[in-house]
Amino acid sequence: MNDSKKLNHSKEPCVIISASGMMEAGRVKHHLANTIDNPANSVLAVGYCAPRTLGARILSGEKDISIFGNPHHIKADIFKIDAFSGHGDYKEMSDYLECQQTDKIKKLFLVHGDDEAREHYTKILKKKGFKNIELPAHQEAFELKSV
Repeated sequence: MNDSKKLNHSKEPCVIISASGMMEAGRVKHHLANTIDNPANSVLAVGYCAPRTLGARILSGEKDISIFGNPHHIKADIFKIDAFSGHGDYKEMSDYLECQQTDKIKKLFLVHGDDEAREHYTKILKKKGFKNIELPAHQEAFELKSV
């Protein structure tokens, strides 16, 4: 961790690779605050960034952002690779769920991903026999009853 903190004070060109928290939290946010305004640096995002997150705003090409309440003008080169996401994709999740008896599943909640992706995945799951699929809204609550 101390080696990571040293990056915040380095004047050498660097590449910041972010895979965690959509650049919203943790050490990557400090690294960005200390390096994103230097044209000698690069930022490489290697996973999904949800809309409106710091990572998504950086990847969308915004030039002026706020990190920890301080304004930053992006001068670093920004790159993205989708191949290293730590999340399973819909195929992997479908394969995982195939061992379930669909008639025994009372309700399936899809809580991760944007609405378009969840709706697409719902169609795939329904073709596989899952019937009662919920796409909860942000902070929507459900009462679960044990049998």
